[in-house]
Amino acid sequence: MAHRCLRLLQVIRNRTSIPCIFKSTSISTNIEPKSIKINQIKTEDNFTYLDDPDQFGTLTKSVKVIEDEFSDPGDVQEQEYIQNNPLPNQKLTTKQYADLIKQYLSHKRLKEAINVLEVRMLTVDRVKPENYIYNILIGACAEVGYTKKAFKLFNDMKKRALKPTGDTYTCLFHACSNSPWAKDGLLHAKNLRSLMIEKGIEPNLTNYNAMIKAFGRCGDIATAFQIVDEMISKKIKIRVHTLNHLLHACISDKESGLRHALVVWRKMLRMREKPNLFSFNLMLRCVKDCNLGSKNDIEELVCLLREHIAIGSRHVEVMQIDASEAKPHISDDNKILQSLPGKNIENSNEIIVSDKNNDRDSVNITITNNLSKHTQVEDRRTVPNLLSKIVQMQQVLSLQEVHSVQDKFAIVGGLDDFLKEMQIYSVKPDIKTFTQMLPLIDNTPEAENHLLETMKTQGIRADIDFYNNLIKKRCLRTDYDGAFAVKDLVEEECKIRNKKIHPLKKKFRLKFNIMTYGVLALACRTKESADKLLTEMNENKLKVNIEILGTLLKNGAMNMDFEYVLYMMEKVKEENIKVNEAFLKHLETLSDRCTKRIAQAQTTPTPSANAVMRGSKNFMKVYKTWLKDVNVYEHLKPEHPWQQFEETYPETVQRSNVEIKEPKRFYKRNRKFVQYKL
Repeated sequence: MAHRCLRLLQVIRNRTSIPCIFKSTSISTNIEPKSIKINQIKTEDNFTYLDDPDQFGTLTKSVKVIEDEFSDPGDVQEQEYIQNNPLPNQKLTTKQYADLIKQYLSHKRLKEAINVLEVRMLTVDRVKPENYIYNILIGACAEVGYTKKAFKLFNDMKKRALKPTGDTYTCLFHACSNSPWAKDGLLHAKNLRSLMIEKGIEPNLTNYNAMIKAFGRCGDIATAFQIVDEMISKKIKIRVHTLNHLLHACISDKESGLRHALVVWRKMLRMREKPNLFSFNLMLRCVKDCNLGSKNDIEELVCLLREHIAIGSRHVEVMQIDASEAKPHISDDNKILQSLPGKNIENSNEIIVSDKNNDRDSVNITITNNLSKHTQVEDRRTVPNLLSKIVQMQQVLSLQEVHSVQDKFAIVGGLDDFLKEMQIYSVKPDIKTFTQMLPLIDNTPEAENHLLETMKTQGIRADIDFYNNLIKKRCLRTDYDGAFAVKDLVEEECKIRNKKIHPLKKKFRLKFNIMTYGVLALACRTKESADKLLTEMNENKLKVNIEILGTLLKNGAMNMDFEYVLYMMEKVKEENIKVNEAFLKHLETLSDRCTKRIAQAQTTPTPSANAVMRGSKNFMKVYKTWLKDVNVYEHLKPEHPWQQFEETYPETVQRSNVEIKEPKRFYKRNRKFVQYKL
């Protein structure tokens, strides 16, 4: 036993470690001699303490430190999502979220409205949204043409297993029609229509109207007409609203849109659909923006009209006698005569002719040779009105090419006859009708005065937009005195209306806006008149923009009035306004003219040429330094049209008083009324 203990002591001397404890079944020894020096290693120095009172020792702390260094951000986010569970009183109802979104949309803050769904509802409050919330936001994106976000919300809606409604598809087609790029909108519209066909979704009348508008605005008129044919095949009654959307689609074809519009109008009359105010206004828009088509199309129309006259001269009757029933039989194209109230078909000499080869592009024209007594009492039309049910072709020999808007307006009756046609259908014109008529009438003061008198007889009050167009029309024909006379007319009208009209009726008030000074800038030919215009804008608390300064600069550049031009350039620097491409184009054109004038003055020196040369050199010197001060390259960076919707709305002085009211949280108490009994 002693020998065994001595051997154990020898082993301990050779070791340089902390004391060990030996355990066995037979012996347990704990030996720490005083002569042995032991190197103690403190493991606590190698770790960072987390000061967690719930953990004992340092080993678990070191493991936690290592886990924090190599943790996944997704796991951390998931853990925070689980731990930070919102309270029940933090959540709102669907109606309250919708009201909050509508408040932002009323102030045109689309980004903040979308954040209510994507941030507050889904991340903070963790509320499952309904399709009503998505429909509101998709409709808001569609109104401003934010097509990308509208379809992204639509995809998120489907991922959350929310069933799209008819309003959802209507808003998506509106987003396609309002897209800033026609090709992109057309691609989305085609994909959406194919998706509806693939899913077996049956469109309603509103969906069809939105489809026609989307394809028409994006330039695919053929598909718009095919959709109408599809509606007819499904026995959906075509009403005037659908035909109005089709007229709107015709406006996108600038070459032959007027011809398509006339075809749609004749179909409207044949279907006995009464045109409304929108129909007449859209037709005026077609007359202004579109043409009748190529020369071949006009010749086909002339040949068709001549055939109708030849048929009328031979007294060909429309009716056909059925031998079996011995009753007048009318073809499908002539059913409109049978259904007219108070119409005697047997004594009628009217002929309705239609081209059956292509029903979509057919021209339906009614010709009469013998007018009724009631019609003869009325004023005879001097020019055939292609919008009327009855087209008089007795005095028409041929139809030449029509280019000017005045000639196209004469085809649909002109000012007086167009208003008579509206009176036939009991449609009262509005100020928009006369505003669109203004560029279509003759470019003379007499025609403009006649239009103003007609408005008074119709009881239509002109708004500031009408007077702005009148000023612009007179400025374009260099009638600057007449343009400033319109301004005086507006001031007199303001005084009269302020006395007669109640001050709460804001829609009848007249007040100069930024567009008024924009068109008046066309008449400012000198620096003094431009300075007077800018001073008046400052008095009315209107901030000048680059379009007005560009118009004023153009007037000075055309006359090579260097004092006028330098004044406008200095005004840009004072107001800190971003220049646009048109403003720089005027300056570059003037710079090129100055270079040529300097070269001419050096070859043929004259007193006038020397004066122009001195002014040109001064302008060129100032122009180079001005380009550096304004930082043109920074201002001319192209801005994406959707960038404004991806950023928060900028806070301005005019909108600093905008307040978003947080909806009140209310709770229903499940308390039942218990009647007190004695």
